[in-house]
Amino acid sequence: MDDKLLDELSLRAEIFKAMGHPSRLLILDTLAVGPRPVTDLANLVGDNMSTVSRHLSVLRTAGLIDSRRSANQIFYYLKVPCLPRFSACIQAEVKNRRKSRREDGSEPKCTQDCGLGGLSCQEP
Repeated sequence: MDDKLLDELSLRAEIFKAMGHPSRLLILDTLAVGPRPVTDLANLVGDNMSTVSRHLSVLRTAGLIDSRRSANQIFYYLKVPCLPRFSACIQAEVKNRRKSRREDGSEPKCTQDCGLGGLSCQEP
């Protein structure tokens, strides 16, 4: 693998790693609707402000969110416009797997086009 490809894959891995916590996914899903003050995000996640601040820092460092100050509040907003579509695709797959779970416990493969460049998988 050449250095340029490795660098690109490493950057992608950083983004996926930043998204790798349920609280961060909840924050991203919430910000997909529109900017929210940090206090709303803390209440939504149900953690203390310090923990929520760490989650926000991880997401900001990954370039997924940013913030702006308005009066005495800090509002966070989504910086990556394609993220809600990607999240919806993953959510559709989760629902599909739950609905289609086999008796033997094995997972079916994706059976629908999630709208990401025409990618589609078929049942084996």
